[in-house]
Amino acid sequence: MPGSGSEAAPPAVVHLDLDGARHIYALHGWPYPHKHDFLFETGLKQALALFRDTGVRATLFAIAEDLDDPRKRELIEEAVRQGHEIASHTVTHRRLGRLSAEEKRREIFESKERLETGLKQEIRGFRAPWFDIDRESFDLIRAAGYTYDSSTFAGSPGAPGILELPLPSYRPLPFPFHPSYSLVLGSWYFRLGLKRYRRTGAPLVLLFHLADLEPLPYRNLSGWRARIYAQPHTDRESRMRTCREMLDLVRREYRVVETRALECEMTRAK
Repeated sequence: MPGSGSEAAPPAVVHLDLDGARHIYALHGWPYPHKHDFLFETGLKQALALFRDTGVRATLFAIAEDLDDPRKRELIEEAVRQGHEIASHTVTHRRLGRLSAEEKRREIFESKERLETGLKQEIRGFRAPWFDIDRESFDLIRAAGYTYDSSTFAGSPGAPGILELPLPSYRPLPFPFHPSYSLVLGSWYFRLGLKRYRRTGAPLVLLFHLADLEPLPYRNLSGWRARIYAQPHTDRESRMRTCREMLDLVRREYRVVETRALECEMTRAK
């Protein structure tokens, strides 16, 4: 891949969670006043442009019910045409830890089935919204036929029988250093977190969200969690520039590969 690190460098994959404004607001209980999901539409277009410019083949974690929206479905299908992998981010983007066993089963099993049927692509990976995962959910992920999960941070226990692709550990730093937090705290925080994690020599999962690339269309939010999504002090151009700088830094320090290639590497290493 052009611009990727040397063969001696550890591998890295690029992931993008397709949480649009409608699902973000629903998860937090905020009213969403718009007909269309501008964050999803513009954010995914921005992300695809970023990946195209950098030669990255990413894995996009899609919410299955978004296929019912023609505008969203068209963009997800375009991502597939551009060579990106699709993985599951549940059916409705609800926190699994707050659901019954039957509801968890639907979110995990049905999302795989709907995405595979709708996109004609094998769905291999799963990520739980808000990284809210438990042993019952792990068992369902394995039973549903996923080949990997990416719902934990490095150092957290996974589950037997399924490959875990964790996000990088960040302790003793107070927050994860993926772009959603580093865009608020500053690029220095991303550089610090990446430098510390690079010393481990472990594979890296670089996780973007749509809100990293496009401001939310609704400003009347309060609290620190809202700042992560709204960030009214940054515009689209500065977000894109900063995300590109973060991705370029990763590409200098790691071999950026597709998730399927990382799966093969980690499976062989076991």
